[in-house]
Amino acid sequence: MEKVYYDDIELPVGTVWAATTEKGLVRVHALGTGERFKTGLKGLKAELIPDPDRFNELKTMLSRWVEGRPTEFDLPFDLRGTEFQKEVWHAIHRIPYGKLSSYGLLAKDIGRPAAARAVGNAVGANPLGIVIPCHRVVWSNGGIGGFGGGYVKESLDVKRLFLNVEGVLPRVEDRPEDDVDLKSFFT
Repeated sequence: MEKVYYDDIELPVGTVWAATTEKGLVRVHALGTGERFKTGLKGLKAELIPDPDRFNELKTMLSRWVEGRPTEFDLPFDLRGTEFQKEVWHAIHRIPYGKLSSYGLLAKDIGRPAAARAVGNAVGANPLGIVIPCHRVVWSNGGIGGFGGGYVKESLDVKRLFLNVEGVLPRVEDRPEDDVDLKSFFT
């Protein structure tokens, strides 16, 4: 049976849960509880082993990121999804810190300009939040879009927080993106 190692990483913005295999990061989760995270790992059909020491480099990178310092998460990944999803996830990973893209721009980036909706679905299925920065993907009109597989207020608040960390949104309540031209951050 495959072994999956996991840990919770405490940051000033909240708890980030991470899991890795021998190959690389398989999940990074910044929404919800540890129980929700572990329930999601059960789909991997693996032996789950707590092992904080495997995440020292990720902890250092996340700490730099949350301090507002540009961070490139250049760790090995163990991406599990369709080839299309992996293509989208790699494109998201290339969006620079403090910049944004849209579902339509990502579709063009991967050579499938008519696939913006499918790109949106792949973005919503991203298994490595923050590390593969799906929070940097917004609507082509500059609207904030969804986050964490939905449009729940709490999920969007997390997306707003992450964009604030990267200097894209001001620190205000409710809908700070209404006062910012998010399109000006497109790469």
